[in-house]
Amino acid sequence: MLLSHLAEGEARGSAARWLLALCVIGFGVTIAALAAMGYGLDRWLFVMLLWGVLIFVPLRILIESSQAFGAGMRRTLAGRIASDPRRYDNPAYLPITVGALAAREVTLPRICQPRHGQHAIEAAVALISRAGVEPDAAEAMRGAIRTLLVVLAGETASLSVAATGMAAENIQARWEAARALGTMGALTMLLTAAYADRWGHAPDLPELAGRPVNAYLEAVLDYCDEAALQVDAIPWTEPPITSTLRIAVQDVQAAWHAFLAAGTPAPRAVAAFVNTVLSKPST
Repeated sequence: MLLSHLAEGEARGSAARWLLALCVIGFGVTIAALAAMGYGLDRWLFVMLLWGVLIFVPLRILIESSQAFGAGMRRTLAGRIASDPRRYDNPAYLPITVGALAAREVTLPRICQPRHGQHAIEAAVALISRAGVEPDAAEAMRGAIRTLLVVLAGETASLSVAATGMAAENIQARWEAARALGTMGALTMLLTAAYADRWGHAPDLPELAGRPVNAYLEAVLDYCDEAALQVDAIPWTEPPITSTLRIAVQDVQAAWHAFLAAGTPAPRAVAAFVNTVLSKPST
């Protein structure tokens, strides 16, 4: 189970940093031991070569080459637990289940980077886990999806104004806004796919007035590239979304951008975002 995480670049980077730290500690301990045995410090070069060339370099290569192994193990595990009714309740199974959904259901906009996919998965795992402890997990999940749809609609409209209005020349701001929107769109698509996979039907989303949720989300993701990469971007023309939910849109937006800025993993930032999404009252 742990080895499957080596498919993620962040996990391999973390393993490499731990390996470096252990090798530095090992080098220091070896030098101290040699000094205690009366050899002095004249053999430091030999010890450095031992820990650097014979230990650190081969293990570092092994860590980097484990990406394919980790990805294959993750696919194998996902296949094994696909029909397990505990796959959304077991903390060890949930990240693998959501990762498999992301690989199957979500295509990030071109403007997004791999780390944005990891952000979407991390947020989806946290939201699903938190919704699972609510008295009505299905309703909590549906409420989270409805909230994110409303926030997505506002973010997409704002991006459209930035891409087609007076602020169209601020390309860096457009890129960052498009990446944040694309990551939230991927998160919403993941939650929708997880809802359908867990309860056997798509969530009822009155905000879309009968429009297919996947079609709407795919339009949002496509517009991220339109707004970010096209010189003469076209405006967003989808009908506006309204909701009967009382949603603190600005609070959700602020928590989302704080989570994206925190990197991944970011347990405190994602917990704050989850609390903001799920702590809203409904009518």
